[in-house]
Amino acid sequence: MKKRSFAYGAIILAVCSILAKLLGGVYRIALTSALGAEGIGYYQLVFPFFALILAVSSNAIPVTLSRQISGELALGNNGAVKRLMRNAFLYALGAGLVGAIFTIAISRLMSGAQAQAGVYICYIAVAPAIVFVALANVFKGWFLGHGNTTPAGISQIVEVVAKLAIGLLIIDALKNRGLMQAVAGGLLAVSVSEFISFTVVFVWYLAAGKGERKLKSQPAQSKFFPTFLPIAASGLIFPFIAFIDSIMVVNLLDLGGHFGSVSQYGILTGPVASLINMPIVLAMSISVAIVPAIASAMSGYDVVSVKSKTASSIKMCLMISVPFFVGAILMSASITRLLYPTLSDAQKGLTSYLLSVMSVNIVALSMLEVLNAVLQGIGRLRPVLVNIAIGGVVKIILELIFVPRFGIVASGLSTIAFYMIALILNGSQYNTLVGKNINLFKSISKILTCGAIMSLSVAPAIFIKNDIGALIYAVAAGGSVYIISLLATRAVDKKELAMLPLGNKLSKLLGRFGYFKERKNYDNGSGVGMR
Repeated sequence: MKKRSFAYGAIILAVCSILAKLLGGVYRIALTSALGAEGIGYYQLVFPFFALILAVSSNAIPVTLSRQISGELALGNNGAVKRLMRNAFLYALGAGLVGAIFTIAISRLMSGAQAQAGVYICYIAVAPAIVFVALANVFKGWFLGHGNTTPAGISQIVEVVAKLAIGLLIIDALKNRGLMQAVAGGLLAVSVSEFISFTVVFVWYLAAGKGERKLKSQPAQSKFFPTFLPIAASGLIFPFIAFIDSIMVVNLLDLGGHFGSVSQYGILTGPVASLINMPIVLAMSISVAIVPAIASAMSGYDVVSVKSKTASSIKMCLMISVPFFVGAILMSASITRLLYPTLSDAQKGLTSYLLSVMSVNIVALSMLEVLNAVLQGIGRLRPVLVNIAIGGVVKIILELIFVPRFGIVASGLSTIAFYMIALILNGSQYNTLVGKNINLFKSISKILTCGAIMSLSVAPAIFIKNDIGALIYAVAAGGSVYIISLLATRAVDKKELAMLPLGNKLSKLLGRFGYFKERKNYDNGSGVGMR
């Protein structure tokens, strides 16, 4: 029953996280339409610093606290939870206030470093959110420690919906006062939405934790910081690289004499990044599911099971990401015109071009997420961090060399290099640990072949002048051809097919026609035949 509850909780949290991220993508699309390319550029200049402060101060609180609380509850030391909560709350309040004050104090220095003096008011507008995020994370950690993932998931969705609604209202009200004021209003909405999210989870805690708060406080077995610091360190690399980018790219574009540097940066990190990241959240759901499965297999030294689960996860990730990659590279112009009608023709052209170039990251980053999860499940967190750091250093070096000369596209290509390097290093690390999987490589080649066949069916959509009609044709024709190709090449087995949307129904239908009968000895990519 406990395993079942854990699996249910993991599914609830994963679904809520995916929904929140998808809504976040919708929010970024709406934000770009409201602020324009230059406005979203200012917005994106501030966010990496905000994310870095959160990564340093409070992002690790829920995981840290949930581990400690679940450990104390397992020992029957329920009174220690009260003390853990008090200490975590005091830390979060202090860290949040320090982070907010530091952000306000350094706002003019940051805006000067980014060569955009007026951006300082945007830093001030988002600073209160640091406090509310830190406090909310304490109560999310309490619920997670008690095995209840629903409040954490619901609060994520509430935060995004509030940010979308309030942000667009404030931006519309402040637009007449100037673009920078409107951007600051959008970031003020982030602070308001985080306060609402905190209120939701805090009120939920007041109702759920009433009995526990009456217990006598007891000493806790575990210490906060020895657990908190490694987890916090592991979450710093991506925000730190994004922060370095937020300072470097605009200055490098200005150094090279490129016109509209803020707008170009905004297009790359706003519209393009949002569209690239939306399908990646599906791969993240695979990542969430695979960590406990891999860890369980490793605890029994079952390398065959690790290889089998990894192979299935990578194949699923590819099957999901490849059609999105094909769609992004071929239909980028129609997607851009449909989703971002307020951009100028030149900005639409740049967005379409960058989306087409960056589309490879849909596959690369999805694969990277899964391999990161696999290596973490095996217990190799440090190599993952080192590999990502190496990729990040290469990205920064490439940007310093090529952005002044070739412009924003060089920053996009350096991001591709970043993910590809980390992916290759992780793949090499995985092969070293568990051995090569030739059958997996064969399966990957089949899926990529199916993607190539799909692209031929999608290509005629380029000549359809109506964007909605073109996308409907691309989805219908491309999707049908892709599924048929997967089945014809036998790139997927019965168990993997069931993991796809409507996969169970399709699996049963194919079973009636005897599709799986001749596959009894077919290798599923793990070196182990179907049973």
